[in-house]
Amino acid sequence: MTHLFHKTAISLLTTTTLALAIAITTNNLAHAAEFKFNWKGDTGYSAKGSFNYDTTTAPSVISEAGLGATKNLQSLSISFFDPLSNLINSFTPVLSGISNYGFLRFNFDSTKEQIFGPFDVGKDDALPGDTWLNNNLALIDEGFSNQVLAKEFHLINRDAAGTEQILDLSNNSVQVSKVPEGSIIIGLLAVCSLGFTAYRNLDKATQE
Repeated sequence: MTHLFHKTAISLLTTTTLALAIAITTNNLAHAAEFKFNWKGDTGYSAKGSFNYDTTTAPSVISEAGLGATKNLQSLSISFFDPLSNLINSFTPVLSGISNYGFLRFNFDSTKEQIFGPFDVGKDDALPGDTWLNNNLALIDEGFSNQVLAKEFHLINRDAAGTEQILDLSNNSVQVSKVPEGSIIIGLLAVCSLGFTAYRNLDKATQE
């Protein structure tokens, strides 16, 4: 009797969890857009990141700058890699609609699905290990026109002494791709599949 109770409870829990997860996620997806972006320097350094925003409130062109509450971005993250694809560092300049990066410059045209204009994403608190990717338009916008370089984009970090060093340069733009909405649902189904497998194993064990 106890085994029957456990089996029934697990089955109901798994089924309910699946239904709730899909319902909640589907509702959120209806109002959210998520994108991935990447950049590669001339010598092989690279940057990869993602961002999302609420489509019910965002205009066709999203522009963010500086610290504090963002206008539209809900999150923005970025990771930097060396030419051998080893992770240098990762940062989340925007989290839950709040920017913690004073030099943030981010512009996105949702109609064209393109990042354009001044771009500065990463972390720079003048500390060792800080890393960021910016372009000349951002330097001009931030009042550092004297630092404009020959190549449009620059990947920079601070060494152990906190001194700026240019890791890579390139005229390559930041490329954007939209994250398919169904991919999250597929992920949930995969997780729930593991739950059903565990349930079947438990069911088999209780019968032995």
